[in-house]
Amino acid sequence: MEMVSISRGRVHFENIEQAYEELHLPEVVSNSLVNGQELDENEDSDIEDNSLLKPAFQVEGDPDFESGPPQDGLEYLRRVRWEAAHIPNVKVANIDERKLKAEQTSYMPNIPDIPSCPNHLLPSKQWEDAFLADFSELRQAISQLEYVGRQPACASNSPLHEENNVPKAAHLLSQILYMDAVTRANLLRQCALVIEEVNSLSRGDCIRLFGIFAAVEKPLDGDTSAAVRGVLRKCASLRASKTECNDEVVMLNLLITIASKYFGQSES
Repeated sequence: MEMVSISRGRVHFENIEQAYEELHLPEVVSNSLVNGQELDENEDSDIEDNSLLKPAFQVEGDPDFESGPPQDGLEYLRRVRWEAAHIPNVKVANIDERKLKAEQTSYMPNIPDIPSCPNHLLPSKQWEDAFLADFSELRQAISQLEYVGRQPACASNSPLHEENNVPKAAHLLSQILYMDAVTRANLLRQCALVIEEVNSLSRGDCIRLFGIFAAVEKPLDGDTSAAVRGVLRKCASLRASKTECNDEVVMLNLLITIASKYFGQSES
């Protein structure tokens, strides 16, 4: 008579079938009982040969690697099981970090440095401080203005529109004052795209950018900050091509100072 112990309890049965019937157990073997023997909880429970369940895709024999590619499914399974049996529990990979860094894909584009220009074209520190103080006061004055009434029609869909090559600064300011913060930031991004395509900075371009810089709200979002950096790099590139100080260099210094110093987009 075979006595079976169930889960370390004191109940004994004559056989495993009686235990299933009396305890209403499903016909599976508990992790704590295999072939009538209790297992330690710390022991490896991955038992294949002693399991009552038949392994799936069980095959016999050794694989024949000399015969070339597997000729049937059984030979394929033999090779799979052979490879699985020879896989070590711990695999250490020897990585050459120097080779890895050489083949590493760049996550960031390689952006060239901001072009430099002759020192005599650079503004002085005293001029920058005085200009930034005046520009800050101008922004405060614009923020306190409130327009009441009908929004005027835009002169053009182009963000840097001029009529007869005459800048309409007052008309531009009236349009900007009617805009909300989102529209102003969007207009700044459009102007930055236009500036990147020009070969020289006109007075009208400078006036419009200056007006938008004076009205756009801080802090800038990521896309608008990138647009301001684009204006900075373009203006610096145009200034680097100059050899003498003229009106265009003065306007470029205005925009560069605003973008780099006031909005903090300088890379240095």
